[in-house]
Amino acid sequence: MNTVFLINETVLFDPDEHSLRPMDGQPGSKVVIHTPASECLLLLLRHNQQVLTQRFLFEQVWEKHGAVVTTNALYQSIASLRKGLQSAGLAENIIKTVPKMGFKSIATLREGTITDFITPVEATVLSPAPKVEQPGVQPHNLAARHYSRWAYLAAGVAFIISCGVLYHQQSGGESHYSDYSYIGQVNGCALYSSWSGEEKSLHTFKLLDKRYPLACESGGVAYLTLNRSLQGLSVLLCNRKIEYSNAECQSYIFRKDRYEA
Repeated sequence: MNTVFLINETVLFDPDEHSLRPMDGQPGSKVVIHTPASECLLLLLRHNQQVLTQRFLFEQVWEKHGAVVTTNALYQSIASLRKGLQSAGLAENIIKTVPKMGFKSIATLREGTITDFITPVEATVLSPAPKVEQPGVQPHNLAARHYSRWAYLAAGVAFIISCGVLYHQQSGGESHYSDYSYIGQVNGCALYSSWSGEEKSLHTFKLLDKRYPLACESGGVAYLTLNRSLQGLSVLLCNRKIEYSNAECQSYIFRKDRYEA
């Protein structure tokens, strides 16, 4: 079985499932957090009471998988962790920000397998009461009772930040992206691609989304670009079309050898 962490004797963290669950909650109930946030939490717990720099977290969570993100992505992952832990029943803030350094976990931890902390449901079922013969009434099988599984949608990564994308396009943002082909709606984004092939663009965008969640807020736009200089792809997520002067965007770069199947 995989290793899980009991945090402050209150919440169980399962790194393989990217989930948090309350120790005293209903069996099967859990809070699911997105992959980068889960990987950040795992690193913080493995280095409990130690300060982890932003540079270290960037390297271990994103860059080793070929993704290049801004500081905002890290802060949003930490924020979603704190919210997920609170939703799972943890009253204390165990993730501390160390100004100008990074973050650290100050949790009380125990490690083990899930069965070390939660007794299987089957083992807690009492012996059935003596059978009372009643015509037309079928006895209930307690062992066959199923518990509903509740999944909580983790706080998505807030991609929209202020950046000077328009100023960094040497040929001008409007003229550059106006040549992109409209592909369709994907993950809430109006997707535009530097490729004209709709099927290839959709397949590639969904492939990248498996590595790092790519989604837009209402009215958002995504621009998929073949980045020859970096031998990979870049995705620009904006809160509106880039030709608008108040468009706010976030750029992600994926190396080819890290996302191809």
